[in-house]
Amino acid sequence: NAGHHAEGESMDHADPKAVVTAAYAAFGSGDIDAWTALHADDFKLTIFGQLPQSGVFIGPEAVIENVFEKIAIHWPTFKLTPISTSAIGNTVYVHNKMTADGLDSETMHMFVVENGKVAVFTAFEDTDSMRQAMVAQ
Repeated sequence: NAGHHAEGESMDHADPKAVVTAAYAAFGSGDIDAWTALHADDFKLTIFGQLPQSGVFIGPEAVIENVFEKIAIHWPTFKLTPISTSAIGNTVYVHNKMTADGLDSETMHMFVVENGKVAVFTAFEDTDSMRQAMVAQ
């Protein structure tokens, strides 16, 4: 790993934990361009359950349209606050506090980081509490 490559940027070998931390910061501040830049073009996002944003989506645009825009509608004050972040190889687990009006819960997010970008994201969420807190049913 000490070798130098003529091509590629420093993000190619970025610490998976740092990539995920940056992704949360971008999401939290609403910087969609920065968030998109941290994700692979074909990254796969999975949200379990039967919520408006549940499903499997491929690529940043699909996630913005099918997940972020729906969260903004149904949970306008939605906020994630990381409690702890653990990395095992290139897999990063983030235990979050999840809040919104009428919602005070916790969630576990799993990321796989490849080449300095998020390749896979899976959310294990308290869907029952999220459903009860939805403002537009």
